[in-house]
Amino acid sequence: MKLNLSKKIVNEFIKVRDENILIDNIYNDFFENFSRDISENEFQNLKSYYSLFLKKLEIDEDDKDFNALAYKAYLKKFDELKETKYLANPYYKNIKLIKDIKYKNLLLTKSTYKPYQAFIYKDLSVKKDDYYREINHLGYFKNSFSFFDLVEKNTTWMSITPHEIETMEASLNEVNGKVLVLGLGLGYYPYIASLKENVTSIDIIELNEDIIKIFNENIYPQFEKKEKIKVYKSEAINFIKENAIQKYDYIFVDLWHNVEDGLELYVKLFRELTKFKVKTNYWIEDSLIAALRRAIITLLEENLEGYKDKDYESSYNFYDSLINELYFKLKDKEINSKEDLIELLSDKSIKNLLLD
Repeated sequence: MKLNLSKKIVNEFIKVRDENILIDNIYNDFFENFSRDISENEFQNLKSYYSLFLKKLEIDEDDKDFNALAYKAYLKKFDELKETKYLANPYYKNIKLIKDIKYKNLLLTKSTYKPYQAFIYKDLSVKKDDYYREINHLGYFKNSFSFFDLVEKNTTWMSITPHEIETMEASLNEVNGKVLVLGLGLGYYPYIASLKENVTSIDIIELNEDIIKIFNENIYPQFEKKEKIKVYKSEAINFIKENAIQKYDYIFVDLWHNVEDGLELYVKLFRELTKFKVKTNYWIEDSLIAALRRAIITLLEENLEGYKDKDYESSYNFYDSLINELYFKLKDKEINSKEDLIELLSDKSIKNLLLD
């Protein structure tokens, strides 16, 4: 990139990226080490959840710098969630699990959020006017809250949590016609979609036959609109290449657990599916694009440090390859103002870079 603007402006984008990463590390520390063991007395004895958060992490409540950062990142805002909202969801009301289901390495069970245990319950938001500051949405229940959990070797494969419900809501509001779903999970998305009158059929693509078996034997029999749903065992990219994707009216992609294991697959699928004129929604796409944005900001930082072509000629993993690819695509791009940087880092620009 040819940066024809003040280094101070570029450094503000780098600074906010670093603050985004710092905030991620802080709340993940809280989730992993403290959030599960909060008592009602602890909560009642402090003036806010944020005060409890600071106490657990041993952060001085009068630390002005941290409080200023927490304010900008909305870290002071922990939302008290209402169990009734999620328990009224059709999946929670109608799909039952009488006992744990074990099959090979998989366990279908019920897990529980403890009272006052905090978690992320929505996909992140981004403040474009604040150098693309990332805002995570944190919440908790005052009472225990149980949810479906599919576990493989003590690691959650898929769960029907408030985060799952909230991050699929927008797509479920617009889905229609003949639908292709990439990724089965516990069938939450196809179940809710099947209840819509304007959804006529749902083809689900899933590679893991053990997950298909658990679904077919324990969850699918409870669906009211079974006739709309078909499950196919296939690898997603192969299915896309070998079938008439344009026959579908809507595609929903949910093949990853989080950004870390989803970024590479998202890029590959985005490049394949954009070839077709079919409305497509990707699970947690805002978070995935935020990760790509961080990569571009890394290139800005390296530009200031004097990196050259030779620094982008080898790679050891997908992320390295992506950085190298983005570098050469942007090598001759001129950035003359803060507005140019804001545009470069926009969702639309990032998606276009994936396709060039």
